[in-house]
Amino acid sequence: MQHGQGHYLKLDWEGEARRILIHDPPGAEGRDLPLVLALHGTGGTGRLMALLSGLSRLADERGFRVAYPQALGEAGTEDPARGAAWNAGPGLGHPLHPEVDDVAFLGAVVDRVGRHAPVDARRLFVAGFSNGARMAYRMALSAPWVAAIAAVAGAPVWGQAPARPVPTLAFHGTDDRHIPYLGGVGPQGRRLPAQPAPEALARWAALMGCGAGPVREGLEPHHLDLWSGGDCEVGLWTVRGMGHAWPGGRAYAPGADRPVTDLSAAHLIWAFFEAHAPGAP
Repeated sequence: MQHGQGHYLKLDWEGEARRILIHDPPGAEGRDLPLVLALHGTGGTGRLMALLSGLSRLADERGFRVAYPQALGEAGTEDPARGAAWNAGPGLGHPLHPEVDDVAFLGAVVDRVGRHAPVDARRLFVAGFSNGARMAYRMALSAPWVAAIAAVAGAPVWGQAPARPVPTLAFHGTDDRHIPYLGGVGPQGRRLPAQPAPEALARWAALMGCGAGPVREGLEPHHLDLWSGGDCEVGLWTVRGMGHAWPGGRAYAPGADRPVTDLSAAHLIWAFFEAHAPGAP
């Protein structure tokens, strides 16, 4: 089915008919292209993720595929009891579908996209917003095929370190009321406490084996803290004055927090992915 800037693929998974919005850049026919899985937040849809992130437009410029899969649950509501959500960890999924293995489902999404068009198995990336960002962290821990991840407005989830470090780029607004930058429970969103974002990313960097950092770089009024060492690189963009939003994108709903316009998460994420693909100089 044609739909705006992409079309839908169908995937039957554990008795559920699932949908994947796929965007192919012009001239992509027959080419092994990188693939970015872009994961929506609670209550979102693949279509909404495409609109808020700007990744499809960037894919046309830079020549990669984007897949926007759909989580189980109801679209259009942020209510954690009903809204579509990824099973990223305890208390972070959809309570009516706690048994669904979304790590395996997203692996099946990659296989399904590969049957639609060639993808480069060395360059498979995951980017997510909010609950989708938490799922990106889950994929880094649990899916060995993931080359790098990006997490926007979402706190890490925890588990055993993966067999190899997974390069990670995170973004967090200082005025986020869902997952507070300074930690704790926000007045909006899920009632789960979070670590302060800099502490959480330092802990994540240690889990990935980073031995040095952070080194700070600035793009006033925002800044990037970067941990590195060996095969590890973990970065946190602190986005000054922004709430729960995707920098440089669109608000996810009427009345939702407005993204900053002087920082483009999409462009920074793709540059990070290109730099950390296997074989990159």
